[in-house]
Amino acid sequence: MDLEAHVKEALRAYDRGLPEFRSLRDALEREIPLHLRQWGVSYFRVEARVKKRYSFEQKVRRDPDREVLDMVGVRIMAFFRSDLTQIERMTRRLLEVEEQSYIDKGDLLGEESFGYRSVQFVGRTRGEGAFREFEAGLPVEVQIRTMLEHVWAEVEHDLRYKPQGERPTSDINRDFALTAALLEQADRNLDEIRRQLEDD
Repeated sequence: MDLEAHVKEALRAYDRGLPEFRSLRDALEREIPLHLRQWGVSYFRVEARVKKRYSFEQKVRRDPDREVLDMVGVRIMAFFRSDLTQIERMTRRLLEVEEQSYIDKGDLLGEESFGYRSVQFVGRTRGEGAFREFEAGLPVEVQIRTMLEHVWAEVEHDLRYKPQGERPTSDINRDFALTAALLEQADRNLDEIRRQLEDD
């Protein structure tokens, strides 16, 4: 099958699957907050999305033989860094994690580096439990980060890597690194403030 025929077939499959993708997106936004609260996490934000048709098409064209694993994505953002471990544990109970997809972006930074931090992996529906209305094996791209890490990621992506813009100067890169360090320190400060308040 040539590329254009393959893309057309993939787009037909996308259109057929769109109602289920949207239903899974809605279920993620409904179920994850309920389970987070049961796990003792009170301060968070959950955003789920379905990959847009154009983005799906471009991904298929770039790598026609590779399964698109981010048709549905969910981002879980904690207000406190100390909640991230609990959030990941909860997510692993709800979805079957493909361990080979697991990336901790913070581990890619050197000890003296500051920048983008986020845990990302592909989880699949189990066909039971919270998402039992969906068949087993549907992939979901999961991102777990703090709210401040999310701010950093969004701003850096939009400002630093504009495709039409010039490459950032060394001064701009330094300012980005400084901002990342300040946000990381702010995350630590919030954890410490909460700890002190809970100890009182």
